[in-house]
Amino acid sequence: MNNRTINKPPHGSSEWLAVRWRDENNLARISASVAAAVHGSHPYTSGADLAVELLSDTPPTPQSENRAMMRGNTLEVPIRDWASRLLDKWLGAPAVMYVYEEEGVRLIATLDAVSEDKEVFEIKTMRGRWNGKLSDHWYWQGVQQAICANVDKITWVIFDSDLDIQFHEQVVTSDEKRMHIEACRQFLAAIDMGMVPDTASMNYTNVNDLFPRGNGTIKELDEEHAVLLYNYGKLQGSIAELEKICEEIKTKLCMAMGDADYGHVDGDLACTWKTATRTTFDSKKFELEHPALAAKFKKQTTYRTFRVVSKKGE
Repeated sequence: MNNRTINKPPHGSSEWLAVRWRDENNLARISASVAAAVHGSHPYTSGADLAVELLSDTPPTPQSENRAMMRGNTLEVPIRDWASRLLDKWLGAPAVMYVYEEEGVRLIATLDAVSEDKEVFEIKTMRGRWNGKLSDHWYWQGVQQAICANVDKITWVIFDSDLDIQFHEQVVTSDEKRMHIEACRQFLAAIDMGMVPDTASMNYTNVNDLFPRGNGTIKELDEEHAVLLYNYGKLQGSIAELEKICEEIKTKLCMAMGDADYGHVDGDLACTWKTATRTTFDSKKFELEHPALAAKFKKQTTYRTFRVVSKKGE
């Protein structure tokens, strides 16, 4: 195994994201936090999401903290210090990132804490009670951390809804390491060829992110895609017809209810038609009355729209 460390830029910064995204030779890396995506078991990042990110010409940009991220980032240091006292050993945040490399495989990990005797600790917070079992998401993160840090054990420090720290030792075997390394090798092999891995199931959002701008050229579609076009057009027509029927049915039901908020069938609640009030910002009026100020807050968004062009006579 080829293990090394590199200097760690400020956590969460553009530089830190770029280091996790590509290596010194501009080749894609897989970071431990998304390791589970390679196996299709990450709750927030699919294999397609990861593929699109690694195939992009630009590195990821820092994202606004959500409440879960804010909770974890805020509590990480006090939890680490608390765990240090419970274990009666020094725990510190490494100033380096841990890298594992072999032919066709490039992995990287940011570790939350290490002890003086090189034990690795991963700190987590959770809203529920710890049940003693790692999720697939955390399991694969631990496997990759063990690979990158060249250790056989990850100690999880988990602050749960009991407002207490729970410890969990994840022993990582050589077979588990090799399984993950081979999965990453196959994933990165496709990325290195500029392709989406076969295991990544793309959706329209992924494709739109992968090809955000058109270049004005023409693509001759083959027979298979001509069939897809035909089916897509038929389905779009069916959806429009169904929406029209639904609208007609809803109109008749609401006419029958009149001023009533609740509709019953055989004495049981079957539907509701409640009154609601919402407040919206009148952007058109604001732009008319304060055009200079409105111009400062305009945001331009680039996107692509797909539509099927009907042939004459159809």
